[in-house]
Amino acid sequence: MFVAFRFTCCLCRKNIPLARDVIALDDERQRRYPNMRGTLACERCVIDYGWNCGFVDGHVAAPEDEVDSWSHHLERGTHRAPMQCHPRSGLLQGAEAYLRSVATRKGADPEFAAMLRTVTQEWHEQHSATGAPQPVTA
Repeated sequence: MFVAFRFTCCLCRKNIPLARDVIALDDERQRRYPNMRGTLACERCVIDYGWNCGFVDGHVAAPEDEVDSWSHHLERGTHRAPMQCHPRSGLLQGAEAYLRSVATRKGADPEFAAMLRTVTQEWHEQHSATGAPQPVTA
């Protein structure tokens, strides 16, 4: 069963349109923008929150050659691929229902489905215990 979902950008917190790519960001982005909620961003924010790399104290090096802020994204794709590769961010950014549906989908890879179930269960337990508000999925 297909579950429609939308989730918010980790930087601007607006819904990322389904027709737009999602960009997964690395630890250096999180260090520079500690108010990020998750690591999946819209392209507009990746462009707007750019910088020229300077190796300052605490810098987290990019996995490959480093030029500027574009060196600090992990991958880019449609909504589903980054969400499945970074499910913890997906949960923070509002895609719990989608991730749960993938985990229970008939014919899903058993190891991948088990990992998703574990991640969603841990997230649910953590947020239920703290009483923290959970994102609304649409």
